[in-house]
Amino acid sequence: MASLQNEVAELKQLILQLFNQSNDLQEVVGIDEVCKLTGYSKNTVYQYVNQKKIPFHKPEHGGRKLIFFKSEIENWLRGDTAESSGEYCERKDRELLHQYRGGLN
Repeated sequence: MASLQNEVAELKQLILQLFNQSNDLQEVVGIDEVCKLTGYSKNTVYQYVNQKKIPFHKPEHGGRKLIFFKSEIENWLRGDTAESSGEYCERKDRELLHQYRGGLN
């Protein structure tokens, strides 16, 4: 069990590293640019962030500033939302746990 958990943790770390590398190539925009792209007010964007309805990121250093990637916002507006790395990891955790338990809850 501990070995499986270590492997999952290592996989999570690798996925996040790959995700961060691919995001380095994307254009980072702030809240004002998101408002221009979407036509929403800042208040609405912050509500969507709070409800996790819009793709956003927080800096790893724990700062308060929100980070948005222009391509993610454009995809979100078109309805082409891809699974985030966090969502992918959570889904894989559930699948592995389900598999480990033999399909039991």
